[in-house]
Amino acid sequence: MSALKRQPALTLIYGLFLILALSISSKPSLAAPPGSPGSNTLVPTAADGYGWTTVSATLNRQITSAQNRLKYIYGQLNRTDIALGNETLSSLSDQIDEISGVAQSIQTQAASYQTVYQSYLEIIGTKVDGESATIVSQRSRLEAVLQDIKSTVTQGKLLGLQAKQVQLEVQRRGTVSQQALLSERIASPLSLGFWRDLADEGPDLALTFAPPVNNGYAGVLYNWPATLFSLIGVFVLTALLARPTFWLFRQAEGNIVRRFTGDVLPENHISFIPVALSGLICGIIMFVVWEIISNVFSLDVGRSPVFAHGIAGVMPLCGFILGAGLPALSRATAVDGAAQRSARALWGVDWCVSIFVLLQTLFVIVGFENAFPVTARRLVEAVFTLLVEILFVWMCKRLTRRTDARLAPAIYGIGWLLLVISSAAIALGYLAFAFALAVWAIALSVSFASLMLLSIAMKEFTSRTFSVGSLISRRLSHLGVHSNRVAQFGVLLSGIVNIGLIIIFAAICLSDGSLCIPVVADRVQSLFVGQTINGVQFSLNTAVYCIIILIIAYYAIGAFTQWLEKRLFPTTNLDIGARTSILNIFNYVAWIAVLLLVLSEAGVTVKNLTWVVSALSVGIGFGLQAIVQNFVSGVILLAERPIRVGDLIELGGIKGDVKRISVRSTEIGLGDGSTMIVPNSQFITSAVRNATLGTSLSAASATVTISPRADATKAQLALMDMMTKRQDILQNPPPGVAISAITETGITLALSAKVSSVRDVGGVTNAIMLDAYRVLQEAGLELGKPS
Repeated sequence: MSALKRQPALTLIYGLFLILALSISSKPSLAAPPGSPGSNTLVPTAADGYGWTTVSATLNRQITSAQNRLKYIYGQLNRTDIALGNETLSSLSDQIDEISGVAQSIQTQAASYQTVYQSYLEIIGTKVDGESATIVSQRSRLEAVLQDIKSTVTQGKLLGLQAKQVQLEVQRRGTVSQQALLSERIASPLSLGFWRDLADEGPDLALTFAPPVNNGYAGVLYNWPATLFSLIGVFVLTALLARPTFWLFRQAEGNIVRRFTGDVLPENHISFIPVALSGLICGIIMFVVWEIISNVFSLDVGRSPVFAHGIAGVMPLCGFILGAGLPALSRATAVDGAAQRSARALWGVDWCVSIFVLLQTLFVIVGFENAFPVTARRLVEAVFTLLVEILFVWMCKRLTRRTDARLAPAIYGIGWLLLVISSAAIALGYLAFAFALAVWAIALSVSFASLMLLSIAMKEFTSRTFSVGSLISRRLSHLGVHSNRVAQFGVLLSGIVNIGLIIIFAAICLSDGSLCIPVVADRVQSLFVGQTINGVQFSLNTAVYCIIILIIAYYAIGAFTQWLEKRLFPTTNLDIGARTSILNIFNYVAWIAVLLLVLSEAGVTVKNLTWVVSALSVGIGFGLQAIVQNFVSGVILLAERPIRVGDLIELGGIKGDVKRISVRSTEIGLGDGSTMIVPNSQFITSAVRNATLGTSLSAASATVTISPRADATKAQLALMDMMTKRQDILQNPPPGVAISAITETGITLALSAKVSSVRDVGGVTNAIMLDAYRVLQEAGLELGKPS
């Protein structure tokens, strides 16, 4: 299969070489010289070892094989002699998914060849008069090959549609089966008919004890004493190891804290880490011990693989419950200060919950395999349901009376509600519904409590290990890593683990209440694989890849921007406006490229985005004109740069410095320290005064009037001397003092000078006026009246 997937790439390479060779050829004819070898080899043949003819037969065989498999699956769905269980339907669904993948692969490969051969046909061109017979033959062969490729593409699409249709039928059967199970009604246990049916099932019930015949399957209760005693032994051994394991991790925690921090943990300190670690280790121990005992005593001989794998798959969870222990969990999370009373009220809950989880798994497997008479199975399930809910109500009652736990009354009410509903359903004959209710209650409560414990333990671990004053933070600070960065890593790590736990909880909810580890793992995998909707693949796997791409792009773009701003730009003569424009354009182009890469990774093509483009066109036509106008105006501002960052501009009576230009708006810093955000379209459609666009130099001017009796020459020299001594005035070009007017009331002298920035004009003008007044007073020159 991998070789076939590489064929389109090889064909594209060969096609490019042929196109290049034909494009640089100087001969008017595509045919080779007479007598030369390969005079008719434009179209690859099977003898060449590549081309469509080398894979068409393989693709046709794949299509035929997939269609035969679909016929077989459809035949299995239409059988009337057996009842298809959920396990069988799940297996059929997986096979259909494989066929859908084959159909998609066939379409992709054939479409790649179609593109290449279409290029060949375009090279030859349309038919013209007087062309050689070789070109006519090649065109005919290309058209025949293209027709064959199109036929294969069509068959691949048809195969995909057929697989989708059969998959919908499988899903419908599964839904109908589940609905039929929940709505199944048999004789009520309160009636004589129920017990009469149970008595009639006596011979069938005896078959459940039957040994294997001719290496076949045995009855579900075959060799049950050995299985029962083995399970009891595994549970007892794990329970004996649970408490020492817990205290071992608790002691190790104290030693680690004392060694690395010097602190001594009190004996009654609350910690979730030893509880969670003890549960995980006990889960592993229980699984390993069960596998050893099962192999030593051959407990799986004659049993269905689903039955054997189901028991082994639930052992880690049972061991985790015994190892962590709900009493230890309640003692660690007590919010009312009554930890010891809570532990006494919940005494034995860990044993009950682990046994209930095991029994639930066994009953579910027996139901899937149809390995037990219906009435007897329903009776056992009904007894199990009532026992579970009665014990749950009793536990809540003890917890409410012996402690001040605030959540206990609410849970107590829920327990009574479930007990009433289940009892009514059993009395009416809906035993399957009552059992399904109990299964969901156990699965959701146990999984939520276990995953919550792991989440709390992980949060405690990250807060201790990566906090600001932790050992790792102090060690990394010597390497230049800020302590806040270490704390952020701890928060992110805890968040990632919590997301993973949420995904596991969702998988448990989708696994019909099954707590078997392999079943939950398959559900998690199906969540990551996802499904295709309108040609777009939706899956957690794709989402994770897209998020990773965005994170890497964020840091990569930021690092390159910093390099441009801090390293490259200081070595150039670019002003701040040009630098800002380059940085903005680079950021927008880079993020557009990243967005296209993410869409490509998600499998979104232009064809998939047709409806998005249509919606955007309607939105632009009705309400997004201003946004589009501002975006286009921003691109014009960044490209043509009529205003730049740092320019002093005046727009509609607003005067200030340009602080930032984006594709939508421009930020202007006003004189009072505030910032005004102006849409970019106003800079294109309105008149804008840019005081710094032409040159960086600005003129400062002032006028002084002296008495007509004063010495104008002396005043002019004194003022000129004052101007040449000022540091805030440019001396090149030199300042000037000229007589601008002579009247009966006075002689007006005009002072002019150049300053480096327009922002300094006001301050320099004021300083010149003050110095001019001082110089004239010191020279004894009388001021006159301005005309």
